[in-house]
Amino acid sequence: MHKQLWNALKLEVEIEPRSPILIKSGTLSPNPSLPDMQFVRTMTSHGEKVFIPGSSIKGVFRGFSEKVLRTISSDLACEPFPSSKDYCAKKGEIKDEKDTAKVYQKSCLACKIYGNTRLKGRLSFTDAFPDEDVKTETRYGVAISRLTNAVAAGPFDIEVLVQGSFKTSLVLENFEVWHIGLVSLTLQALDEGLVKIGFGKNRGFGDVSIKVMSAIVELAKRPGIGKTDIWGIGSYVSGEESARYGLHSNDCLREVIEPIEEKDFAVLLRRTYNKDQWKSIADKAIETLAGLTEIMQ
Repeated sequence: MHKQLWNALKLEVEIEPRSPILIKSGTLSPNPSLPDMQFVRTMTSHGEKVFIPGSSIKGVFRGFSEKVLRTISSDLACEPFPSSKDYCAKKGEIKDEKDTAKVYQKSCLACKIYGNTRLKGRLSFTDAFPDEDVKTETRYGVAISRLTNAVAAGPFDIEVLVQGSFKTSLVLENFEVWHIGLVSLTLQALDEGLVKIGFGKNRGFGDVSIKVMSAIVELAKRPGIGKTDIWGIGSYVSGEESARYGLHSNDCLREVIEPIEEKDFAVLLRRTYNKDQWKSIADKAIETLAGLTEIMQ
């Protein structure tokens, strides 16, 4: 099933800080003017730039998604660091690692989106780069002794980002409809400040505004796809293959808003939505999360 392209969703996302944010660099810069605890940087065609790594964004998304899934049912997300060698507990039932259908079927819902050591994730992230000048500032901190209430270490300086706009992309490939719902809920939680990113979340850092500026949905052409339909992979594959992967045939969002543009590429349809239309799709997709317990049965 995953050797074919049935559908794809691409979101163009803009991230702006509402409070100072810090994604710590794991190395020291050769620039002596930078603080001890500095924002991560990389070389670009325009010189050295601060950026938000895609891996950092993915970590925030997966962490929140797992909490949501465990809230619905403890069986919907595996333990991220179990003592056994299997990353996903359900894969302990799999004897043949080459049986990709069985791997997908037995993986928890979190792993079905984000992947594990035996399964490629459906959702990918790009690094977020600034599209304009950003502003950083230096803050100072000290470590206080719990015994003497005096300074135990420091002062140390921290570089935080306080102003700027970052652009990134999320691509969801061969998705089930509930995948869109879980991603939409995570984006909503981030934008509302319920989830933060980076270092120092408990000291006021990491609150961001995250907006979907546009969305592109690609669907393999099949008879019966309406102008206002978004099909998940369960609506495409045959009954036998659907059973092997643990899919559901009623995997579709119906009567969503019409796209602002649709292009026919002979084998697939490409539909483009603006940010207001995406909100309508996201709200409808979030409603599908109510049926997640049925999906795992």
